[in-house]
Amino acid sequence: MPENQSSFCVGAMGFKTIALFGATGQVGRHILHAILDCKKQSFHVVQIVSPSDKDAAYQTSHTELKVLDLFALEENELCAALRGVDVVISALNGQGLEAQPDIQDAAASAGVKRFYPSEYGMHHIYRKPGDSQGYIHPVSQLSPW
Repeated sequence: MPENQSSFCVGAMGFKTIALFGATGQVGRHILHAILDCKKQSFHVVQIVSPSDKDAAYQTSHTELKVLDLFALEENELCAALRGVDVVISALNGQGLEAQPDIQDAAASAGVKRFYPSEYGMHHIYRKPGDSQGYIHPVSQLSPW
């Protein structure tokens, strides 16, 4: 791979607009910078963050910020937020992973061409309030920890 070219650039040629869920998190911010550092093509990045994370969002002329509460949205509202997007990247973790199937459905309805789920690194154990066992994503409904 040529020097100063992120590996993301190679797989995203031809796409212009990318929606990034979890852009302020540990993994998401690195994905955001890899996209913005692409020397071969510039992308418009829609950062979709929760209301509590809006102040932590990194903003440039190539980014747009959409503040959405994923647990309070209807699918048609999420679909509207994704119209015009070519690629959706999810860098969600913890409880945010519960919204990922809804994001994928809305992306399909909005005509998004690619969806990259949050499957980076190790699985996180998620505990619902009042749950003493915890579960590993993505089999949270099938197998207790």
